Amino acid sequence: MTDGLTVVGDIPLLYEELSTLKKSIIVEFELLNQQIDDLKDIVFESLILLDADTDWDVVRKKRDFILKSTDWTLTPGSSLDQSAWAEYRQQLRDLPQRFKENQLNKLVWPVQPPMSGPNTIEA
Repeated sequence: MTDGLTVVGDIPLLYEELSTLKKSIIVEFELLNQQIDDLKDIVFESLILLDADTDWDVVRKKRDFILKSTDWTLTPGSSLDQSAWAEYRQQLRDLPQRFKENQLNKLVWPVQPPMSGPNTIEA
C-alpha cells in the first residue's frame, strides 16, 4: 500500500540509511581533518629551517626535522646511495657533539647527498 510518495515502512528505512550516511560522512570528515593537521605540522615544522642558528635548541630542531624528512632515504628499495645518506644523517646527529665547544657561528651543516640514484629518472 502506498501513502503519498512513500510505501508504508519506508520512512524508518530512509532514516536508517540517512543515519549510516551521516556516520560515514563524520568519519571521512575526521580523516580529512587529521590529514590537514598533519600537513599543517609538516609545513609549520619546516619553517624552522628559515630560523638562524641562534641557539642549540634551534639547531637541534632543524636537525631533527631534516632527519625525520629524510628517513625514507634508508628504506629498502630506495634507489639513492644509501651509504652516503647514512653518513649524512650520522653527521647531522653528531652536530651538537662536534661543535659543542665552538660558537654557533662556526657551525657547519653537512652537505646533503644527491637525490639521484641508479633507478632515478632524470627530468
